[in-house]
Amino acid sequence: MKHDKLTEEVIIYILTRDIDELAELTRYKIADKFEVNETYLSKKFKKDTQMSLFDYIESAQVHTAAELLKERTELTISDVMRMVGVEKKQHFNKKFKKILGINPAQYRDLFKDKTS
Repeated sequence: MKHDKLTEEVIIYILTRDIDELAELTRYKIADKFEVNETYLSKKFKKDTQMSLFDYIESAQVHTAAELLKERTELTISDVMRMVGVEKKQHFNKKFKKILGINPAQYRDLFKDKTS
């Protein structure tokens, strides 16, 4: 699917944030960065990607968390959760499972033997 230039720039912006920036990222901050109205940006992003901007940010957070769970085994799941900007464990587990199909503990277990 062809995306509008603004949508492409927003996607690149989200995917290139470091972990601290990603943890703090909101639709409002992105709209401010690109100097557009948040409602306009959200509607445009959804139209171009078939995914809400909020869901896209959450997906980026979950994929970053998955990489941390895989690579940084010294971190607890709670540490990782907070690093990507999620405060409630139940919410983190739910969105992680929704996006990746398994919960964070199961995901980490997949890589336990491979990193030892």
